[in-house]
Amino acid sequence: MQVAEEFFSLFKGSDIAHGTYVVQSSRGADGKKQGVAKVIREPTTLDMWVEHLKGGSGLGIIPIRSDNTCQWGAIDIDQYDINHIELVKTLRQTKIPAVVGRTKSGGSHVWVFLSEPVDAVVMQRKMTELSAAMGFAGSEIFPKQTKILLDRGDTGNFLNMPYHAGSRTTRYAFDDEGKALQVDKFIAYAKQFVITPKEFEKLNINAMFKTEEQVLEEGPPCLQHLCTRGFGEGTRNNALFNLGVYARLFDDQNWETLIQKYNMDYLKPPLSHSEVGVVIRQLKKKEYFYKCEDQPIKPFCDKQVCRLRKYGVGPTGVGNDMSSLTKINGDPPIWILNVDGERVELSTHALTGQAQFQRECVSQINKFPVAVNQRAWQTRIQTLLDGLTIVEVPPDATIKGEFEDLLHAFACERARGETKEDILQGVAVWDDDRVFFQVKDLKKHLSVNDFNHYTSNKITLRLQDLKASKKFWRIKGKGIHVWSLAQSYFKTDDDEISLPKLPADKEII
Repeated sequence: MQVAEEFFSLFKGSDIAHGTYVVQSSRGADGKKQGVAKVIREPTTLDMWVEHLKGGSGLGIIPIRSDNTCQWGAIDIDQYDINHIELVKTLRQTKIPAVVGRTKSGGSHVWVFLSEPVDAVVMQRKMTELSAAMGFAGSEIFPKQTKILLDRGDTGNFLNMPYHAGSRTTRYAFDDEGKALQVDKFIAYAKQFVITPKEFEKLNINAMFKTEEQVLEEGPPCLQHLCTRGFGEGTRNNALFNLGVYARLFDDQNWETLIQKYNMDYLKPPLSHSEVGVVIRQLKKKEYFYKCEDQPIKPFCDKQVCRLRKYGVGPTGVGNDMSSLTKINGDPPIWILNVDGERVELSTHALTGQAQFQRECVSQINKFPVAVNQRAWQTRIQTLLDGLTIVEVPPDATIKGEFEDLLHAFACERARGETKEDILQGVAVWDDDRVFFQVKDLKKHLSVNDFNHYTSNKITLRLQDLKASKKFWRIKGKGIHVWSLAQSYFKTDDDEISLPKLPADKEII
């Protein structure tokens, strides 16, 4: 119990929700088992941590709180061949106060813990800087959001917690020697690196690494990293092209000379004179720009930082940085998406149609996303759906739930009819076991309560879903259609219904 309390305190996050990941039997194209990330709108409890550490239901914590602050952040490095020992060594050498953990799939989580919360925007910015400095730009950063749309049901995204099943887990942290920490040793180790918000904000991460900022002044972080760490085999031509783009932006008068210098300085071995000439001829064309989606720079892309650099991508590609799709599972569903680091609320129509998507971005975040071809758009949306987080909502928060609440109020909280003739007064009539009413009266009640989501046909379909039946009555020479539901549908444990029995139903045809 004490260990669970320590984890509860260290990974304190959202005060409104937590996450879980339901693994399915099928596997994706990458060989990983498929699953669904679900957010439960309930605060994390100590019992949940106890269950998690025992190996029961796995727990996910959302770092961002309802006041848009965080007390911890993380980098999710999704590389299964990563050398965790080297990663620990790098952090200790640079004196970065972070803890390295192993994920279930063999990747890495790098956590930073604070003594008190900071604004989520500060946490995200610093963790993004750290990710790029370590050479893992483009990795997922937690918190994924700097602001959550509470009034829309937004919760933020969760990170799966370490030590599921305690010391039997494959999700463990490493000590300074690169050895796996047992669950009872983890907390004491992590506490060594807890820092204050003031200390966190003062961290000059690039200066602590002392390498990448010294090359390609104000250039893209991906190229700075690769120039200091090396370009992979088979990527030299693309590498020199991107270096050439930087050279043209940096010095449009002497860029050809710079390309030749970069070729000798950063490519091992350098390209031949003729290959350099081909790159130069390509760059002399009017249309040239960084190949952000190609190797070798794609894995190290950090658009948010790059846009701020003098010789980075600039505003080009606004709206193309889309991530962290969340589905508020109501009726109809609400979709919330990260667009260039800001949360945008979308309908299903706006999510699937580019034109409406652009309009929503202009309306909500004052940005006009660049359009892509339809196939690329469909691929992008499907990729987002593959990593979807689902937030379940209580039934009364859906349109269907609202309808049923108003139906209950129509039948139970208004005057009740005692005879068949009373139904002509617009009220529900109760007999021994049924409740009778006209759809037009129910529709009027819905409209008075500002419920205009259903047409008459949709109302009748919903009534059929509730096992309602339809009859024809003739009252005072007038024929009317009436619907009825079993009284048991409206009853609660506290209901005490005592109503007079209707006269014999001789007039029903």
